[in-house]
Amino acid sequence: MQDYQAPWYLRNGLFQSIATTYWYGTTWSWWGERVPWLSHLPLIPWQEHIFTGADQVPLRGLWSCPDNAKGTLIVNYALTGDVDSGWYSRTLARKAYSNGWAVLIYDWRSNGRSAQLSPVPSSDGWREGEDQLQLAMQLVKMGCPEPVGLVGFSMGGQLALWGLKAAVENNCSLVRFGAVLAPNLESNRSIDYLLSTPMGRLIEQRFTHKLRKTAQQRLENFPEAVKPGVVECIKSMRSFDQYMVIDYYGFASVNEYYQKTSGLYLLDSLALPYLIIYAADDPIFDPTIIPELEERTSSNPYANLILTPQGGHVAHISTGKGDVDEFWGLNRLLEFCDGQLIPGNPERLSEKYYLLHPSPLNPPILGDF
Repeated sequence: MQDYQAPWYLRNGLFQSIATTYWYGTTWSWWGERVPWLSHLPLIPWQEHIFTGADQVPLRGLWSCPDNAKGTLIVNYALTGDVDSGWYSRTLARKAYSNGWAVLIYDWRSNGRSAQLSPVPSSDGWREGEDQLQLAMQLVKMGCPEPVGLVGFSMGGQLALWGLKAAVENNCSLVRFGAVLAPNLESNRSIDYLLSTPMGRLIEQRFTHKLRKTAQQRLENFPEAVKPGVVECIKSMRSFDQYMVIDYYGFASVNEYYQKTSGLYLLDSLALPYLIIYAADDPIFDPTIIPELEERTSSNPYANLILTPQGGHVAHISTGKGDVDEFWGLNRLLEFCDGQLIPGNPERLSEKYYLLHPSPLNPPILGDF
């Protein structure tokens, strides 16, 4: 097990986030499945399928199951991704498949090609949790093995946490663990944080641009589901949820919607093993969340938290020294998933593992970072 060490040129969280997205995201758009950094791994023989989520919502996905697969991973990409362009989720899937996992990447509600199949809006996990239970049941019927794990990044991490909650509440024995990196945890506070700085406002507008495109596509595909003039009113993330989401799901306000869907308030009660990898210098999320993140996970015997001083947002790129490659965050997620297959493995990782990744609020005396 290796501590996370950011390369000297990626020690700023904002810069690492932008540089990682630009370099790997751009490379992925040029090379697709044949990106050079995965050339040593076999290509995945993807199969496209239209799954059925909760409430009979159709969800498009790509899935594949290797011979003698040892388990199944359902992958939730980040807010600005989709099945075809989410380089981080596709990289995880490629690594997992080569390591014996069946994998599914799907377009969640109102995203990617699923947006062409149904006007039902996304709900930040409120209904996507049960969607993932339906996906797990269908995958097993199609020949994918148990156990099923839920993996996610950023907003997709929040969806995965809601999937664990749904599994516990519905006594779903198929879904047994989760692993998330840089999950969205508290939307009210983090959006306020973004809007407090010029760079944060630029990032918020980038997200808003994606959401406005989502609204425009819904208008084009399902004009009866969008009120006249609404797309023009979407000038922020909050206004998107105000006009496109909360009425459908019965929330009184955007603040109530964010409060009730935030993943932070699930962490102390989830009764399935899960791992969170989180960087203290994540430029997207309010840093005041970190003490509560530590408190809620430390009180839950099923929770595992790796909190690093550096790493940025959906990045955690390393030098690769002492690891299989530079994708430190992905490698730790897969190690955790593999650990859930070991008979008798306790819900919490070993004490040695936990101590190797101490909180940046209580740094190790010897200065491991």
